[in-house]
Amino acid sequence: MKFFLTFPKPTFLKPTFPKPKLWHTIALTATIVAFFVLRLINLNGLPVFVDEAIYIRWAQVMRSEPTLRFLPLQDGKQPLFMWAMIPMFKIFNDPVIAGRVLSVLAGFGTLLGLTTLSFLLFSSLKISLLTALLYAITPYTVFFDRLALVDSMLAMFGIWSLVVGFLYVKKPRLDLAMILGVILGLAFLTKSPAIFFYLWQPILAIFFLKKTQFGTGFKLLAGWLLAFVISQAIYNILRLGPNFNMVGSRNQDYLFSFSEVLQHPLNPLTGNLKSTLSWIFALLTPPIALSAFLSFSKKETRKKALAILTISITPLIAQALIAKVYTPRYLYFAVLPLIILTSLGLVWISKKVKKQTLLILLVLLFPLITSVFYIFKPAEINMPSRMRHGYLEEWTAGWGQKDFANYLINLSNQGKTIVVGAEGYFGTLPDGLQIYTEGRPNITVIGIGQPAVKIPEALENTSKENLIFLVINKSRNNLKPHDLQRLELIKSYPKPARPDGTQEELQVYQLIK
Repeated sequence: MKFFLTFPKPTFLKPTFPKPKLWHTIALTATIVAFFVLRLINLNGLPVFVDEAIYIRWAQVMRSEPTLRFLPLQDGKQPLFMWAMIPMFKIFNDPVIAGRVLSVLAGFGTLLGLTTLSFLLFSSLKISLLTALLYAITPYTVFFDRLALVDSMLAMFGIWSLVVGFLYVKKPRLDLAMILGVILGLAFLTKSPAIFFYLWQPILAIFFLKKTQFGTGFKLLAGWLLAFVISQAIYNILRLGPNFNMVGSRNQDYLFSFSEVLQHPLNPLTGNLKSTLSWIFALLTPPIALSAFLSFSKKETRKKALAILTISITPLIAQALIAKVYTPRYLYFAVLPLIILTSLGLVWISKKVKKQTLLILLVLLFPLITSVFYIFKPAEINMPSRMRHGYLEEWTAGWGQKDFANYLINLSNQGKTIVVGAEGYFGTLPDGLQIYTEGRPNITVIGIGQPAVKIPEALENTSKENLIFLVINKSRNNLKPHDLQRLELIKSYPKPARPDGTQEELQVYQLIK
């Protein structure tokens, strides 16, 4: 009963916490500087991605109209990331920068979490600092921490659920159970894969609960139950808004049912697992990925390394088994614990060679250079095809949209009234234009669906005193010749070429009066 009534004095770390040396302080400072430089420099280098445009537009609408604070539920998405984005608009004028800086801050929270977790596991400042450095420079983390997507925030809550979950398994306490429940609840307000964070808790117990602690099993289960209740109470805040049922409904659009999996257990499992390995190898980079295998070389740390591997591969295999849509960013939260394995492997191999500092620097140089290419020359790097298509080449990549929005803003400043018909109803278009023209009453952007087969009536019926534009992607331009004769192509924004040499482009037409 004492467990439920008292908050024991915190003793998170061992009393024998090693005293940091000067080089520890210098290394940590350099790592933090590297983290922010690699994430904030050229932050607008990539155009707005389709999901970014949707999330940012939702946040703008929610900011303007408080009664629509649960707007993302209409598409079955949880709103915490968009809620957190709203204050960022007061700091940054560029809406895409505002959203991406939020992901950078979430990424910094993940860095702190991974550093803490690695120290709790191995009581080594060297391993912890190396883990932080690897997170700061690895292309996988650099790329996704720079995008206004919910995955970076989900990863942060996932890592901290492991930190608090580990502490709780080592010493079951009421305060830790409550903190764990809050973290899990916030994760569920971010994205549905947070359900895997529940599964991580018994995995921690399997590997780190000592035999002498089995008598505390009731406390452990009671705390987990409390954490579950708190997390679900937080999650059920979403019932205050309409369309709460859409969360579960939309999840089914991305997942195979259990009966479907039984009918084809190896499809898509086999293909997805192959993709997973190739993505990990490419996005962590070969030296980092291969170094993770060395973490099992030392017998004393093999059990802990196996625990980390189990935590990582459990959601990877589960998603590979049931996912209809499979991309690298959906695996992001599950891959991050592997960075700790890499740190452990590098520390082990450094003890086996004489010039250990030089060796580690050479290993770290590869991901650092790759990350720099991702930042400044993304079209020239050997990016996984699934990412390249989505973020660079296809209609989902918003090349030219900011430039065209600025063109519209300049016209509006001259007193022009403008109506733009944009391909689609949400996403890169029209949301990609609306986020930049927010607050401009003389600019109206409307969605016209896709593909474009004729000049929409909404534009036909617009006053001829207005400037009228039509914006579509070339691959979705099915306009008839007689319609094209009434349109003048005034701007074209090409996207990076596909592997077959073809090229998508954003086309901007003006309706001839």
